[in-house]
Amino acid sequence: MQIALIVTCVAARQASGLAGPAEDAEAAYRRGDVGKAIEIARQAAERSDPQAQAVLAFFLYTKVPPDPVEAMMWWRRSAEQGHAEGQFMLATQYFYGVATPPDYGAAYKWALVAARSPDLSEAARNEVLKLAGEIRARLGPEQIKAAQEEAVAFHPKRER
Repeated sequence: MQIALIVTCVAARQASGLAGPAEDAEAAYRRGDVGKAIEIARQAAERSDPQAQAVLAFFLYTKVPPDPVEAMMWWRRSAEQGHAEGQFMLATQYFYGVATPPDYGAAYKWALVAARSPDLSEAARNEVLKLAGEIRARLGPEQIKAAQEEAVAFHPKRER
């Protein structure tokens, strides 16, 4: 399931016509120069570019050896700024417990936030909604209510 989510995000990124550093980083990644891709993406991510943060997280998560802890940190920063892919991938990380113990309440919150983003492709939105259903099945009524309230209260905040 998680690989399908990553593939969906990659397809959405490719269809979005990235510009600037994220596009340059993607090009380096496709050439197999993962180190250069990470370097380019990291420079833009450190300047608070949410797209670059999500791209960097993807590179860190898929490199050999992977670094899921740092990837999750970058997905979180991207998600907090309102980037749909960051929100989507943060939900998966909390659900699967890759870099942190599973937290179904946080996973559900981020899935709900991502699902309402106008920036998701239809395929990605369907994956998010599917994931949200799987997460919801593992939560009690109080947890569902709390996650829904947190999702409704979420407002993106640009980094300075």
